[in-house]
Amino acid sequence: MQCITFDRYIEAFRVLEKYSVEYPFMLDHLLDVAEECFPGGLSMLDIGAGTGKFAKSFLERCRVPVHGYTAIEPSKDHVTQIHENLDGIPAEKEIICEYFTPETGFGRTFDLVLLSHCTYCFMPDPEPYLLHALELVTDHGTAVIYHGSPTNFCYILNLLWRDLLPPGRVTNPTFTSWNVRDILEKNDVPHEVTYLPGALQAEELFREGNEHLLDELITFSLMVESGSLPKKVLERTKEMLRELACTSRQGPVLNLGVDAIVVRR
Repeated sequence: MQCITFDRYIEAFRVLEKYSVEYPFMLDHLLDVAEECFPGGLSMLDIGAGTGKFAKSFLERCRVPVHGYTAIEPSKDHVTQIHENLDGIPAEKEIICEYFTPETGFGRTFDLVLLSHCTYCFMPDPEPYLLHALELVTDHGTAVIYHGSPTNFCYILNLLWRDLLPPGRVTNPTFTSWNVRDILEKNDVPHEVTYLPGALQAEELFREGNEHLLDELITFSLMVESGSLPKKVLERTKEMLRELACTSRQGPVLNLGVDAIVVRR
């Protein structure tokens, strides 16, 4: 099997981003947290900011002033998109193209630290990354972590093939929100958990003639090139995805449930 590179991971992410409908639930949750915790306004650190689309929606709709926005994101392609997406947003902005590590320093702390689906990349040991992120929260500040729960289809696929998949892939798709919570509990960090519904709209992916989209989703989910999987494994994976899908008004959907984990200082 051929493990994908980080650049290939960024490329394959596009299919998830295009068909995912989890962001609206996360956005509503984050807007409520900001309004409740920071009525006078806030400074924000966005760790693993992705393309900046989520940040743009938050900054545009935030009901309290955002005095400053700092993003750290390792993908040059994503950083370019962050600049494009945040163009015209009046908040003071700093966009850093680097990997976040347990040693990363910013010279200051932040009222709101956001970790949105980036903790899968905290390897090989996520604990020091998470604890360092919490150190960057100012006194009376808040950290918000969005991470896939064990209910989502990506985790189920990785459990299905756990004896076949290679170790040391570019991210750890078996690291779920429950593992994040275990780390917080181990270190006596009080936190609140809210389960947010999320889904991947799969009708177009399952449509005849769109095998390439389904292959790309499998590549992203397993962190190996779908074409390098044994034929039987690939076909069984597609079969599993179709059988995991639930019907909805919008057609078949796959579970992308997310735990929203809030840590208040």
